Amino acid sequence: MIPENVRIFRKPQDNIERLREACPSGLHFVVGDTHCAAQTLCDLLEKIAFDPQKDHVYFVGDYNSGGDPTPLLRVLAMFYEPDLSLPGFHLIRGNHERELGPSYPLPNLPDMFVLRGRQLTYYITHSGMVTDAFDAVNADMAESPEQRHFAYRFDEACVRREGGPLREVIWSRGGLFHQNSGGRRWPTEQNLYAHGALILHGHAPYSYFCEKNGYGEENVFFEEAHVWFSEALFSFNLDSDVKGRNKNGETYRGLTALCLEVCEEIAAQCEGRLTREGVLAAQNPVFSVPYRWQSEALPGGDLNRILEAAPEQKTIWLGQDRCIYIY
Repeated sequence: MIPENVRIFRKPQDNIERLREACPSGLHFVVGDTHCAAQTLCDLLEKIAFDPQKDHVYFVGDYNSGGDPTPLLRVLAMFYEPDLSLPGFHLIRGNHERELGPSYPLPNLPDMFVLRGRQLTYYITHSGMVTDAFDAVNADMAESPEQRHFAYRFDEACVRREGGPLREVIWSRGGLFHQNSGGRRWPTEQNLYAHGALILHGHAPYSYFCEKNGYGEENVFFEEAHVWFSEALFSFNLDSDVKGRNKNGETYRGLTALCLEVCEEIAAQCEGRLTREGVLAAQNPVFSVPYRWQSEALPGGDLNRILEAAPEQKTIWLGQDRCIYIY
């Protein structure tokens, strides 16, 4: 059951052709947790009319856990691109790669992307954001004001041990969507607004939020796609539960992509941020497909393109003084 105080977005997902006409140079999408769902990802790519020559698609991690990840990774390998300035698939790790993925831990991949748009700055992580990471990354980006794309990996000391200052960016054990996980707080609304932030994450299935009255405050629930937007937290949760970890009678399984060009349009009309009213009044920014079992072989690329890739990235590490540094 969706809480009564949550606003619901009900517009149909039939605007991809309009977006293509408005943005002939290509679109940018962020895709939620894929969990081995190769066929479902192919269905989603068809729905957004993916153009590998023009489009950028960013994945929030969790490719493992849900079956054999090899077919999914081979689909990803067809269009994998380590250079964020070029079109293609751009991959970060989730907890099922970093901590639970013995088959494909993917240690070469970053843990976070940050993209500077015209209106907003997009922080793409697996399970959200904590102030420690947000402040460190913003300080680093301030040294390169003309750069548009950033990639970061987390040193093990920051995330492995319980209480590590960036652990919740990988795996929000305490419920990052309640703004406080392990004593480490989500950035304040003032801090997020000052940096024109929009945080895009997955990790926690949408149905988990139903029992917790949404996440943060001032939520919008996308009824057809089963994702959440929080105005108070400047964030989207894009985990539509393709893996099937449902709670409270919620049984939808699907995969979702968020179009950043629509987010830019909304922010341009709402003084540089996303608001509930702005989101509800705008054209549809979210595209989704229901889970579909892979019943036949799918085309795929060379898996070594991902396993042996060396994308350019910086490392966020924890010093002996307990301060966060980036090199």
